[in-house]
Amino acid sequence: MFTSQDFVAGQNYDLKDVLIEVNKKQNPFVTFLMSKTVKATSPQVHWITEEIADSAVTLAEGGDAPAFVKDTLTPRDNYLEIFAATATVTNTAQYSKAVGINDLLAHEVEKKTKAIKRRMENKFIHGTKGYSNGVYTTDGILAQIHPDHRVTGALTADAFEEAIGKLYDAGVSDEILVFAPARIKKQLNELGNVEFYARDKFLGFDMEQYITVFGTVNFILCEELGNNKFFALNPNYIEMPVLIPFHAQVEAVSGSKKSVFLETQAGVNLLNDKAAVSFEITQA
Repeated sequence: MFTSQDFVAGQNYDLKDVLIEVNKKQNPFVTFLMSKTVKATSPQVHWITEEIADSAVTLAEGGDAPAFVKDTLTPRDNYLEIFAATATVTNTAQYSKAVGINDLLAHEVEKKTKAIKRRMENKFIHGTKGYSNGVYTTDGILAQIHPDHRVTGALTADAFEEAIGKLYDAGVSDEILVFAPARIKKQLNELGNVEFYARDKFLGFDMEQYITVFGTVNFILCEELGNNKFFALNPNYIEMPVLIPFHAQVEAVSGSKKSVFLETQAGVNLLNDKAAVSFEITQA
């Protein structure tokens, strides 16, 4: 973290590294997405989901060419949400000595960065796409999953395997990340249908590998989901488009205080809506 002695009014500082480093374990989904960033050129992003049709045939000797069968191309879009906060301290507070803090404004910038990352974690999971009066909101990962891949019911061994099996049937089970809160992870351990394989570090937070009938599944604890949801995805089909990189802009001095404006505009795109599956636990 830089200190306030480096601040120049009106200057911008790229704080992407600060956003990556803070709250790695508390906000693992955003930390993961920071490794999947792509440059956006507008606040609305578009992509095409391509489905390969069952168009191949067995041809008779000397037969005519089969009729052309068009693959399904589904247009998709999402908005990029603006996340912002302002770090402000009075000159009195800045020049006073706080125990363990030698620069209060730099400390405030770090705290506001954490707040932005918490909000991004929530919206990138639970958000709903919309635009009204200049305000963009982004569709979270749960809203972009294909309806057939949204599983509800009691969490049983068979139900969990069926959920992961949907990725297998869609042909995207070569890599599977499961984001789940700790209590659901404990329930899954007790089901006994997954076999622990290894524990590793992934982008600065803990990841546990388990063996299932549908391949290796990597579990990452994610508390923003609450206590009744988890989702699994293939990381090759997700990206984080960024229009405004996360930056700090030093505001002009206003009276007896100093301020730094923090901002980014970003979203999450699930490039294939069948490359993820969600599970919501409901009681009978």
